[in-house]
Amino acid sequence: MALNNPSFGWEKLQETFYRNRELCEFKGHIKGDFSWTLSTTLLTIERSDTLDIYQYNGNHVLSVKLDQLPLEPLKYAFDQHDHEALLIIMPDRIRKYKSWNPVQYVDMSLPEESQDTIWDYKDRTLITRSSQDVYFYDGNGIERIFQNKDDFTLLKKDQWDSNGEKVILLDVNDVFEVNINDKQITKAFSNESWHKVVISPQGFVCITNAKTNDVRIYKDLNFSLMETVLETYPLDTCWCADDTIACILNDGEVRLYSPTSVHISFWMPGSIRAYRTEADGLKVMVLEKCYLISKVQQSTANVFLIGSIEHSAILLDSLNLLSAHAPRAVENLKIINLETAVVECLEAATEELEPYWQKKLLSAVAFGKGSLSTEIFNPRSVVETCDKLRVLNALCDMGMPLTFREFEKLTLDGVLMRLSRLQLFHESAQICEFLRKNDRLPKIFEDWAKLKILTSPDDSDEALLGAIKNLANKLKVQLPMADVGYTAFCEGRYELARNLILLEPLPEVKLPLLLELDDNELALSEGKKQGNSGFLLSVLLLLKKKLTKVQFTKLLTLVMRDNELYNYYSRKDDNFLFDFYRHIDNYASLGQLVWQQGITTRNLAQFLPQIEEFYSRGQNDPVMKEDHNLIVRQLKIIKTQTSLDPSNNPDIVDRSLNETLKELLVQNRNKEVDSYVGKFRISQKKFYHLKCRALAQAGRFEELHKFAMERKSPIGYEPFFRYTIEQKRKKEASVYVSMISGIKYERAIQLYLYCGSFSDAIQLAFKEKDVQQLKSIYQSVPSNEPHLKALVTEALGKL
Repeated sequence: MALNNPSFGWEKLQETFYRNRELCEFKGHIKGDFSWTLSTTLLTIERSDTLDIYQYNGNHVLSVKLDQLPLEPLKYAFDQHDHEALLIIMPDRIRKYKSWNPVQYVDMSLPEESQDTIWDYKDRTLITRSSQDVYFYDGNGIERIFQNKDDFTLLKKDQWDSNGEKVILLDVNDVFEVNINDKQITKAFSNESWHKVVISPQGFVCITNAKTNDVRIYKDLNFSLMETVLETYPLDTCWCADDTIACILNDGEVRLYSPTSVHISFWMPGSIRAYRTEADGLKVMVLEKCYLISKVQQSTANVFLIGSIEHSAILLDSLNLLSAHAPRAVENLKIINLETAVVECLEAATEELEPYWQKKLLSAVAFGKGSLSTEIFNPRSVVETCDKLRVLNALCDMGMPLTFREFEKLTLDGVLMRLSRLQLFHESAQICEFLRKNDRLPKIFEDWAKLKILTSPDDSDEALLGAIKNLANKLKVQLPMADVGYTAFCEGRYELARNLILLEPLPEVKLPLLLELDDNELALSEGKKQGNSGFLLSVLLLLKKKLTKVQFTKLLTLVMRDNELYNYYSRKDDNFLFDFYRHIDNYASLGQLVWQQGITTRNLAQFLPQIEEFYSRGQNDPVMKEDHNLIVRQLKIIKTQTSLDPSNNPDIVDRSLNETLKELLVQNRNKEVDSYVGKFRISQKKFYHLKCRALAQAGRFEELHKFAMERKSPIGYEPFFRYTIEQKRKKEASVYVSMISGIKYERAIQLYLYCGSFSDAIQLAFKEKDVQQLKSIYQSVPSNEPHLKALVTEALGKL
């Protein structure tokens, strides 16, 4: 059934239309004259012994027993900056209710230095009773922002107001303004008497005089937006949205004033219980219904005004003609600015509360946008608007009636927070999925899971874990399981907390909580699984700081036996490494550690027996067994070294077998040399190499030649040549060229010439009858060696 045109009942204030619409019906059946307090989504009713919180549809949320409060309350308020948390203001504190079920609250008192009590509260601002100092409540505590040193005196609570950014104070003769951010006070007007002040959310100020009925509205101190005299002084004044002042009069009259003192009246169908300024109007509670007085936006007026010839009105008419006179409806589209018409109809749809008109206007939008290209009009905006309107209608059914502008102001996150506080988790999840905002699901899940734990004291850990995991598996998003687990920990459910925290996908969140649970072994094991050395080391350092040395070493023994990360980090801490390797029976590492100590102290011989003992315990390990044999051999070498005369060999201990033997060879200690060779089974070839090198390095080339001639060398004579050349003694080296067995003629000539032994080269070339080589040698002979040139010439002559 078609509804009446929405413009019926509009009232015109100068050039702007206003209307009064029923927002919702309160089904709580409250009988009696009680004090009501409204917020955007909740309301309170103060009875003689209880304070009851309701949704706008009458659903009961919470009852607070007033006689159980520490002191008699001064005021009740919903903190609009904290998702409408309930605040009960008492003389010595503010009590903030964080949760309805289970009931959780926190008390915040005045600073210790304050010896005063609270007198009044408005929008996070407090005035104390005696000193009338100004304090600010930031959601977590209370601080003084201005100390009143007889600057002003407030006689009534109507003589001040705050919007959370500035405070207006009506002194007996002056008007003051306190900026909350910079904590400075300014005298706005001097020698003027005013009795009531209200501030709009955007900072517009309305002050009234009860004796003269004067009204002044301003935002800038230097410029008044309105100054007029009221016919009748109202029961109260408030703001309708941000730019229109509303006066509450007797008999349910709400009067709106324009800047030129013109006014219009809306008559409520009964006595007014409560009212509240909203983002787009004035919410009024009358009897069992809630009404919204609001400005008619220009787009809505263009569509619905009787006789309107605006583009959007013609588009809506064309839609109505479509079924009966389609050609005329299509023709109408050609005579209007279709883009303007579509935009205005879409905007008008967001202003309507009735689903009938929402659908009607959106149908007009769909009809019109079909003739527009996507470059001119983005169809995505229509889809988003439709989705939001469906959500708003669903919220209204849940008891949370919101206009489109209120929804935009609260934001989706703000609405979801309020729904979670009302335990409407399933509905919250449905909204997120419908709006394709799955990134909000983790927060909803977290709130649900925490509440599940808090409200299920009789359920077992297994049952709770199963319920939480069951829902988590259905959500295809990353969930904050560690935060849920921490709630279980705070409730004393340690096993449940551990299992939930282990489900946390983020290690940087999971591991600190495991440490807080004192589940150190599990935390370290989980950190080890991540495969991130930096992250694992951070966990280890936290554990080292937290645990005793014995506990930490034991933990490393259990978890880090096969991981050398911390050992490498502590590679300079010999005491720790020794204890750790001893605990895990890592004899190889113990031996290496002691060996390094011996090297560092230059006293390896002293540590070798201990090293040999460590390695003797690892005979089942082939590598350690081989190392053990080498260490035993080294011990044998050292014992032999120490048996030598220290006066002749002060630095021989700790040297290698080769170095020791070489030193003995240089010293001609042939008896000790023969003993070494026999004891350590040094092969003849190795002995020849050692002796050749030792004699050459000692510069004893005659003795070296004599050694070469004693018997046939098992290593040949090229090493004799090489070791001598290494000492840059070419002449002495040349004698070994002819002794090198199997050396080729070209190689021999090359070595002779390299050593400068031209005569030997000439003789060899003559012997081989190599005329060309003799000529080459002739060219190489220095000019100061004429006898060599003569020798070459002679050889050439003979050939």
